[in-house]
Amino acid sequence: MSKTANEGDAELQELYHDVLVDYYKDATRQGRLDPHDVHAHGVNPVCGDEVELTLRLKDGKVDAVRYGGQGCVISRASAAMMTEALEGGTLAEARKMALAFRAFMLEGAPAESLPEKLSEAAALAGVRKFPLRVKCALLGWNTLLRGLDDFAKGGRDAEYTDTPLCQTEKKMKTLTFKEIGDAVGPVKDPEIHISIAELGLIYGAEIKPSTEGEGNRVKLTMSLTSPACPYGPMLLASVHGALAKIPGVRDVDVDLSFTPTWDPRSMASEEAKDQLGIF
Repeated sequence: MSKTANEGDAELQELYHDVLVDYYKDATRQGRLDPHDVHAHGVNPVCGDEVELTLRLKDGKVDAVRYGGQGCVISRASAAMMTEALEGGTLAEARKMALAFRAFMLEGAPAESLPEKLSEAAALAGVRKFPLRVKCALLGWNTLLRGLDDFAKGGRDAEYTDTPLCQTEKKMKTLTFKEIGDAVGPVKDPEIHISIAELGLIYGAEIKPSTEGEGNRVKLTMSLTSPACPYGPMLLASVHGALAKIPGVRDVDVDLSFTPTWDPRSMASEEAKDQLGIF
């Protein structure tokens, strides 16, 4: 019996999920190289992800590469894929690979455009629907590019800080996305008692100057575990209240979206999946 399109998509998503989890758990290239030739440290202030890269060169090629830090499944799985693909290649090939991956994540380039050594990065295609998660997937690569630029200028200790979405430099000094994450993090789904952030129900956030004068306007896009969730109004009110308490916030908009449909297998954190019994 032939499979339906939906069944095929579900199997593909499950396969991609397994690939990401395998890379997340793979400790083959975790750690730090000393001595090293290239060093770069990067952080994502939105979610607190952090990565440190060290590369050792031999005869013009990457002889070894290691990564450390902390981050979500997407961030660390992407970094693991990257370090695996880098070994044995030149720095020019590393830069070309990084730019190809950026085009894949940011511009919707097809998976076929990825270098053969990076073919399994196609598992991150679904992440492209979520701008905040795209930044997680790109953190290691952007840090690598900064490290390569620094090395080309004679340096060995590059620093990279991701720029939050939709936020001006002036407003970054008064309100950060980390503050938004800290505010909504304790808010739990009333039915299953797990943080909505851990469940992956936060789809995006924007910070803009308030139209009513001084202060910031925060717009949060989120979803529910089900369109028919009876606790929806209560949950939205809790999120709105948590955001309104942040110093410097004058206006709050909480938008509900069901596109894409929430799927705990690909959107929830590993801790949340453990509590939900998803293995």
